[in-house]
Amino acid sequence: MKLAAITANAAQLTIILVIFSIRGLDLGALVIGLLFVLMAVPFINFLALFFSSRSTTGAAANDIEANGLVKRVAVRVHYRHPPFPEMRTGGTAFTVLDLSEGGFRIRASPSTPFRNKVKGEIALISGARIRFKATVMRREEGETVFQFTDPIGTALLLEEERAMRSATAP
Repeated sequence: MKLAAITANAAQLTIILVIFSIRGLDLGALVIGLLFVLMAVPFINFLALFFSSRSTTGAAANDIEANGLVKRVAVRVHYRHPPFPEMRTGGTAFTVLDLSEGGFRIRASPSTPFRNKVKGEIALISGARIRFKATVMRREEGETVFQFTDPIGTALLLEEERAMRSATAP
């Protein structure tokens, strides 16, 4: 991909220089000015290709896919051992199994009736409370997955991870 871009830029620059060298000053001031403006485009492209090979996002080499795109790294808190956060909706409490910016998963029997849209509150281990509106995404064996209408912040999740590590540390 980069080789094709470099070849195209070199060809564009060569064509501009050939036109200018063949016709010279006969082209007129306006056309000569336009050619000099067009000559900047390949140089800008070369610079962009040069700097794009360096990681500006600080992504590690294993986070870059084969097509050059950086994989999105999402923070997800997996609760394996007690204490577990508690999600409350409609006066019923459920155990939260994992939590991310975009949603959460709870332990709930398949017969638990949930509307498509759910409002409630999650009491986290860190002591923070999340008031939320969410949509039921899917139901699996004894679990229900919800997607937040408004995603929560990464800082809250990182604080929750710290609280979880300190709560389960011996």
